Amino acid sequence: MVEHTLEQLIATESRAITFPAAAAMVDHLKDTYGSGVRAVLFYGSCLRLGTDENLMLDFYVLVNGLQAAVGNPISAAFGTLLPPNVYYHECDFEGRVVRAKVAVMTLGTFARGTAETTFASALWARFAQPAAIAYAKDDVARITVEHALARAVTTLLGKTAPLMTGPYTVDQLWTSAFQATYRAELRPESDSKAEELVNAQHDRFVRVGEAAIQSLDLDPSADAKPDPGATWAWRVRRWWGRLLNLLRLMKAAFTFRGGLDYAAWKIERHSGIKVELTDSDRAHPILTGLRLLMSVKRQGGLN
Repeated sequence: MVEHTLEQLIATESRAITFPAAAAMVDHLKDTYGSGVRAVLFYGSCLRLGTDENLMLDFYVLVNGLQAAVGNPISAAFGTLLPPNVYYHECDFEGRVVRAKVAVMTLGTFARGTAETTFASALWARFAQPAAIAYAKDDVARITVEHALARAVTTLLGKTAPLMTGPYTVDQLWTSAFQATYRAELRPESDSKAEELVNAQHDRFVRVGEAAIQSLDLDPSADAKPDPGATWAWRVRRWWGRLLNLLRLMKAAFTFRGGLDYAAWKIERHSGIKVELTDSDRAHPILTGLRLLMSVKRQGGLN
């Protein structure tokens, strides 16, 4: 018997206390995107590890309106057509630089994106995993996000269960779910990555998974076979998800503010080659990017 409902588990989980560097970045993001910020979600490896040492923080900033938040009508239009817009941010904290990759979308788009009616898996796959509501403007925003996070879990597991051969365990359901969503990405992870993800926070995934199974009225002990309709839907989802990812990458060339600084940080982290950028470099991101690519390759920074 599940002791807590899925909504209760997610509400508790979403109130996780962030560490000071992450909190400093949240303040920076609130200042950057203004009074229209309804909520800030913190997720990913830094949340799991409790540190940003040699890593980059991951956030979603949920706003009332995109144009007011990003200040550019063209970027806002792209973000409405193909959400989210992704930006690179830096802030100073205790004498060092804290870095973050930040996705920006409206709160309404986020809520709709985790629902069962949303075909693409990107949002409900990502936010079926642990996330902390690092900031909520009011109770309405917090409750809206909590509901969306709980829906992400039921959407992911509800769409995966028809793929399963029963009986199955909650671990197997989660692992199959992440394997299916990885295949719907432009650069899919290996199947072992899904198992590693579940094992890294095993107790959490079991608790949340059991609550979701009860909410969905699933019977993992039943002798079942994969549903052909669900299998076909996931095949289509793989094609659709990769197309969306490709389009988002193309969009990022025009909307990824701070993209060159992000690239410079990645180059130094992975190759040890330090890249100094000028304002002129930043004003011509495509040409600078090509020049950096050739320069780093000559220095042996690329295999």
